[in-house]
Amino acid sequence: MEMKKIRMLSLVLLILLAVHGLAGGQRAMAEGQPLVVGVRDDIVNFSFLNETTGKYYGLEVDLAKELAARLGRDGVEFVTVTPTTREQVLQDGEVDCLIACYSINEERQELFDFSAPYYDDDTVFMVQTSSCFSRWMDLGGMTVGVLAGSNTGELVAETMKKYSHKGVQLQEEDTYQALSDALERGDVDAVCMDGCIAQAYMNEDRAYLPGSLATQYYGVATQKGSALSEQVAAAMDEMLSDGTVQQYIDKWD
Repeated sequence: MEMKKIRMLSLVLLILLAVHGLAGGQRAMAEGQPLVVGVRDDIVNFSFLNETTGKYYGLEVDLAKELAARLGRDGVEFVTVTPTTREQVLQDGEVDCLIACYSINEERQELFDFSAPYYDDDTVFMVQTSSCFSRWMDLGGMTVGVLAGSNTGELVAETMKKYSHKGVQLQEEDTYQALSDALERGDVDAVCMDGCIAQAYMNEDRAYLPGSLATQYYGVATQKGSALSEQVAAAMDEMLSDGTVQQYIDKWD
């Protein structure tokens, strides 16, 4: 009777530990399961959701599929994230990793593990050609549109302090399309975003201001100290070394 009680208590303890582990944000991960990846749904050539087909397309989508295959996973389950939700989604364990134009910086490295960068890009300013601006350093005192939840606003504010005592006024929008619309209406004097994203909103009435605010390096983010981090880092290193990443970049460039 006592042995049965001990076994029952042991079983209950194991169940509680398992539940606690999941509640703590650690996803149960094993070969044969799909890799759950947080991606954007609004960045052409990187990760874009075709609402008609219900499928995602782009460089980061291809990278996610290849990564899943190299990890021995049964395909990929995509979860749409935004700059304001992606960190919480990863922290809560709702996704295994982020492949979502998520740039690497010191602050983020304190929160998450990152693979080696798979893409680098310049952060640029875009204006209407009818504007009087020829350099982004001349935007002191002006209103600059940035994406909410991105690190671009902080970069703009800190950098402009060096060039103008007036600084800049930041206007945050939830989507890149909203930023483009704000520029079109004249609600902002310029918008600032990564060049690979800006090109989707470029037209004959717009221009880039010369120079780059900063260079961003995109990496695959995983939970800090998770078992998956080392696996993802190794797989991405292989994909970079054997030319797979470059092949996908060339495909979607």
